[in-house]
Amino acid sequence: MNARPLALLLLAILLPALPSLAAAEDGTQPGQTLDIPGVTAIRVIGEAASIHVTTGESDAPRATLGGRRTGWFANWYSSWFFNDCRTQSRMRIEDAVLTVEAGPSSWLEPSDCEVTLDVTTRKGVSVDIRQAASQVRLAGEFSTVSLETKAADFTLEGHAETVRLTSDALRSRLNFDRTEENETIAIAARALDTALGFTAGTRISYDVQAAAALVDSALPNTAGAKPSVAIKADYVRAVIR
Repeated sequence: MNARPLALLLLAILLPALPSLAAAEDGTQPGQTLDIPGVTAIRVIGEAASIHVTTGESDAPRATLGGRRTGWFANWYSSWFFNDCRTQSRMRIEDAVLTVEAGPSSWLEPSDCEVTLDVTTRKGVSVDIRQAASQVRLAGEFSTVSLETKAADFTLEGHAETVRLTSDALRSRLNFDRTEENETIAIAARALDTALGFTAGTRISYDVQAAAALVDSALPNTAGAKPSVAIKADYVRAVIR
């Protein structure tokens, strides 16, 4: 084979691996797990990520940052190269706050890399997510939950005192297993598909402001009651049970 085509072929093979080689030099591992016994707040920033947070009585709270290949070339790519978006992501703890920065995949790479964050921690943490896109699953007891994205798929199963969701395009599912008559829920989006579930007998107040709205509520709108729900969107479909 001519030397020039061979060199070009080797360059095409090695280019996607360069980010991982650089990461290995500065000590970054292609996956991280942190013990987080003193963490009271979780903050996620950066590019897209799949986020799963569970609270409970765990004696070993921990956070695991990972990544997985998706797309047509995922299997072929993973068998040849060891770099992925995990090497571009970071996780640190400062002042009882766990901060996770999800890094992007290189545009030179032939498959997508999805950043994953799995957290098991104690009850009452706050969660703040500010990303380009997010898939979020929260289960358990939370204090404040806030989300600000361009696009998101969000689920809460359990309880939070305050929930604030803001996105251009948003699908949200909030199921409260109890209420304390002090909950505040605020959802704002351009296009919104949301469902809210409460325990039997819960008194709520809600306000929907939209250019076009389809609201299906099995609960009466009781002025001044809490949980209070404020929905603002251009186009909204909301189900309240």
